[in-house]
Amino acid sequence: MINTLKRISAVARIVLIDGLRRHALLGLVALSVSAEAGAFLFFDFIPRDIGRASSDFILSLAWLSGFIFLYFHGVQVIALDEERKVIYSLLARPISRGEYVGGIFTGLACLLLLLNLLLCLLGFGTLMFIKQQVLPVYFSQFAMSYYLLAWLGLFAMELMLLAVILFFSGLVRGSFPVLLISLSFYAICSGLPVVRDAISQKASLEGQSTSLKSILQGMTAFFPDFDRLDFKNMITSVTSPPDPSLILVNFGLTSAYIAVLLWLACIAYHRRDLQ
Repeated sequence: MINTLKRISAVARIVLIDGLRRHALLGLVALSVSAEAGAFLFFDFIPRDIGRASSDFILSLAWLSGFIFLYFHGVQVIALDEERKVIYSLLARPISRGEYVGGIFTGLACLLLLLNLLLCLLGFGTLMFIKQQVLPVYFSQFAMSYYLLAWLGLFAMELMLLAVILFFSGLVRGSFPVLLISLSFYAICSGLPVVRDAISQKASLEGQSTSLKSILQGMTAFFPDFDRLDFKNMITSVTSPPDPSLILVNFGLTSAYIAVLLWLACIAYHRRDLQ
């Protein structure tokens, strides 16, 4: 067990160093700095509730940065590509394919964590600057605990997408097919709640339950609802806090989803012919 963890950490260290060497985070941090610097010029045009608009902008910008990292750098690192021979040496003994999956996920997760920590500190400084520049009536509430909770939820969503990309990379070969399938998966996850709400409203108006509604609810087990981990509206909200047990359940289900996908990814890699 100890030797397995050492080999996983070795692969993770390679991925982490390679990501830092390629400046995978530098460009995204520079993009966030430029966007947030531009926000200083426009927050005066917001008529009211400047705090909520600013926090939504910062968390949305962080989600965009993580999205770009996952679907461009992450896919290129994970996907099995004929033109990239590094994976064949990594999968050779004594590194097993399961250890490779764990190492790649851990290395990219560390890069994601570093990116989110940098953006979290940058966003906090931006919010505090805006709060000092406007009247208290426009930015009256700021809950530090919910701010950290929002970043934790954002990081959990990114880890779920990372596990999905890793799973699909074991099923298909090539970075572009993995990118298309992963984007399609995210599009389904984003659109499924809208379709489910529309079907529910139609069923309630007609006074009957449809089998399609049950099917759409069951699809949530495969296509998760990321809105359950979206807490950015609570940063500046004065409403009652959410139930802590519900938050723990959401994060517990997220951890179980990631664990199952990594297990399936290990099976896919074990059965995959890499010759």
